Amino acid sequence: MSYLSLVVDNNATRLAYIDSGAPSQAVPEPYIILFAFHGMGFSSPTFKRLHALAPSANLRFVSVNRRGYAGSTPFSSAEYAIPASGSEDEKTAFFKARGIEAATFIDKFVQQNDIPPISSDGRSGGIGLLGWSAGNGVTLSVVAHLDELPSQTQARFVSHLRAVIMYEPPSVILGLPRPKETWMPHLDESIPKHLRPAMWTPWVSAYFKHGDLSTRNWGAISYIVPSITRAPSVYNMSLDEIAEGVEETVDELLHFYYGVQQEHAIYRKACFDRTLRALVPRMKVTHLCGDETCSPTIAAFFNVQEDAEVEGGGLVNFHLISGANHFMHWDRPEETLQACLIALELRQPSS
Repeated sequence: MSYLSLVVDNNATRLAYIDSGAPSQAVPEPYIILFAFHGMGFSSPTFKRLHALAPSANLRFVSVNRRGYAGSTPFSSAEYAIPASGSEDEKTAFFKARGIEAATFIDKFVQQNDIPPISSDGRSGGIGLLGWSAGNGVTLSVVAHLDELPSQTQARFVSHLRAVIMYEPPSVILGLPRPKETWMPHLDESIPKHLRPAMWTPWVSAYFKHGDLSTRNWGAISYIVPSITRAPSVYNMSLDEIAEGVEETVDELLHFYYGVQQEHAIYRKACFDRTLRALVPRMKVTHLCGDETCSPTIAAFFNVQEDAEVEGGGLVNFHLISGANHFMHWDRPEETLQACLIALELRQPSS
């Protein structure tokens, strides 16, 4: 896979990316860019089916490899140790830095490609952020730290940012408590450590048969055993596609569990801080979740709904998608694109 990259700080740190390219100029309205950040163990090529579809919707799709993934600058040993052994202030700075890096990337891309702001009628222009799974830690950090960006960068986000799509965030990425029943291969110490990543890949991409999730009943969740009605999404990938987009050697899970306090503060500020939300009044937040996905993302969906209700509603839109798992963008890319377009306010939800 050939990546492009941008330098995002004074230390020559690079973020690699794949770009679907500008849509055809046959469409009279300016296009919109959706910047996507991937999850744990799966990099930008897993979005390739959305890259193929995006231009037909007058959308430019840019998927960014997070630090430590192919083409992007790896963490130094000192950086990598911070979530586990750093002070609380060092952890705060670590998670903030991921948002500042991404914000710098986005701002540079917008400037280099002369992307217009959101139009007055909202039909064109501007950008959206999509965090998939662990990628939500980056996109929400971007939003939570908008008020700390340089004034010109901040102004461009104010004029351009139309949507944040929380696509299948697990509880830990939002700093939320996980149900005691939660099981994942990485958390099971009876499994030899070197085998856990290989078990994670099919498990997290499997389908799970839950009970009635509309009741928001924690007992309705299937926590451990996938359904046998459909094969895990990874089995629908060729060996070349797995080699491109699956990076099983990257294990960030303990990082996330060590940074729960910081990640919770980022989530709360990005979604519910009304002063910050007033800074970007045209930004809509949408939470997408499949109803056949793995338990950590169902738990997060329940928790965020509860938090949104406590905050009075109206700050987060929710969409529970029937029959979808954690890899809806791979197995059902057309439906995923439609959900993104609704979140970007370019399509109306079906009745």
